[in-house]
Formats: sequence, C-alpha cells, structure tokens
Amino acid sequence: MRAQEGTARRYAKALHAAASEAGAGEAAGRELAALLDVFQANRQAVDVLARPWIKPGDRRAAALTLAQRAGCGKLVQDFVALVAERGRLDHLAAIVAAYQDLADAALGRVRAQVRTAVALTDAEKDQLARRLQTELGKQIILEETVDTNLLGGFVARVGSLILDGSLDGQLARMRERLVRG
Repeated sequence: MRAQEGTARRYAKALHAAASEAGAGEAAGRELAALLDVFQANRQAVDVLARPWIKPGDRRAAALTLAQRAGCGKLVQDFVALVAERGRLDHLAAIVAAYQDLADAALGRVRAQVRTAVALTDAEKDQLARRLQTELGKQIILEETVDTNLLGGFVARVGSLILDGSLDGQLARMRERLVRG
C-alpha cells in the first residue's frame, strides 16, 4: 500500500506540474475526479484493463476512449492513457487523492474531515470553516460525515490535527480528570 501511495504521488506530482504549467490545475483536478467516478461506476472495464495479458497499447486506447467519453481535456486524456499503458489504473484513486492534496497545497487550502452527530446546516458549516480558517490561517474545505455513534458535537481532523468538540470527547476527558483525582 505504501509503495502504491509513493507511485501515486509521483504520477500526481508530474500531472500537477504539467497542469499548472498549462494553467489548468483546477480543471485537471475536476476532470480526474469525474473520471475516477466513471471508472468506479465501470468496475468491470477497469478489471479487464488491469489483466496482464491485455497489451499496453490496447489498455491505452481503451482508457483514452473512457477519458474522452468522460469529457476530459487532452492533458488528462493523455495522462490516463499513460497510466493505463503502464498498468497502473489500480492506482487511480490514490493518484486523484494525491493530486487534490497538491492542488490544495498550491492554493493554500486544506481539507477538514468533520464527523458530526447530526448534519450541520450551511450556516454552521460556514461558521466552523471560518473558525478553523482563523486558527490555521488557511482556506478550509469541509468534508462532513454524519456519525450516528457520536452523542453530540463534532470531531474535526485537518491533516494530523484533531479538534474534538464532541460530547463523547468531553465525557472522556471528564472521566480522566475524575480518575486522576
């Protein structure tokens, strides 16, 4: 898995450099994400392309066709064709994630994964994003998931930083203080 992440980062870095040079960094990221959705919806096609007896040229042609149908630009089409030709389509999800990280870092953004007991309203999301932005000094992109196991509040994770504003966390901290005396 670690080797796959390293390979994915190298591919993502190369695409990000080429896309940034062409002034299409954001567009390439959107196209990659859309293409990943297409590939995930057509899992059988990806499985066929991953078979070792399929010739690299045939894998390239099939991936290029899928990318064209997904509406990707020339840069992303060529990139995905290269990835398929080299038998790395199984790395595509990791490449897309690595590309998003690079694009976010270039634009001074970070993604915050927020688990909440109940879905946040738009106003609550804006308020939380602003507070995190103030604390971290970077633009925040909230990725919210509802976790019904939480009693209340939220847990936000930004990179290695975890902000626990959940009722579960408060109870755990209170229990710890009581045990210590």
